[in-house]
Amino acid sequence: MTGPEPQMNYAEWAKWYDLFYSTAGREEVDFYVDEAVGSGGPVLEIGVGTGRVAIPTASRGLEVFGVDASPEMLAVAEAKAAKRSPLTGSLTLTQADMRSLDLQRKDFSLVTIPSRTLLLSTIYEDQLATLCSAARHLRPGGKLVFNVFNPTPDLIFDESAEPVEIGEATDNGSGRRYRLSGINRFDTESQINNAVQVVEEIGDDGTRKEIAHLPVVLRYLHPHEVFAMLEETNLEVESMFGGFDREPFREDSPEIIFVAVRPET
Repeated sequence: MTGPEPQMNYAEWAKWYDLFYSTAGREEVDFYVDEAVGSGGPVLEIGVGTGRVAIPTASRGLEVFGVDASPEMLAVAEAKAAKRSPLTGSLTLTQADMRSLDLQRKDFSLVTIPSRTLLLSTIYEDQLATLCSAARHLRPGGKLVFNVFNPTPDLIFDESAEPVEIGEATDNGSGRRYRLSGINRFDTESQINNAVQVVEEIGDDGTRKEIAHLPVVLRYLHPHEVFAMLEETNLEVESMFGGFDREPFREDSPEIIFVAVRPET
């Protein structure tokens, strides 16, 4: 392994991860499930987290392998999968570093890296190593699909430091209501965003109380860097979308979704 570890508390994040993503809608999950079904499987998901994508994928009758470096995230995923049991497919969860992953298999029809997980490696070499790990698990003709955010000038040069409203969410277990927000701190030289996600509990009277500050450290990528990385992994870009509705990528698209293929020969 190379480079510094991201200063993120994944044990703490495991408690709040699903709450944050409950505000995001189903578009990303549906996109990756559709890709998986179209591939026929087996599917390898790198950065499986709490199983937000992997469990619905396995529920469609596919063989799914999910890897994550965080045992706390995997514990949440295992508990969620048990509640959905029996799955019509299968889900195998493994703790591993995405930069050096080696499952001793090269037969995956699809490898995915959802949720901008590639950006959690905070130096270029580690991001490239992650893509190489993904590529070596693909069968000929197999696809690698992943998404990153688009670092538009309006985003990365914004120095206002104003919180970005993410939304309000209710915990299904406790019934407690929360307000979720984030603060970005972009360094355009290192391409690092030292962000903080904030959780505030909303009382019955509408008052708010801060209860969690969750650091998020990402190294963003420009499209040309991703193309260069994929060329080094000997993968060919088949498609590039600007959103999970498969709209064409534009310079102002908020998301960049890459679909890359391992050549048949």
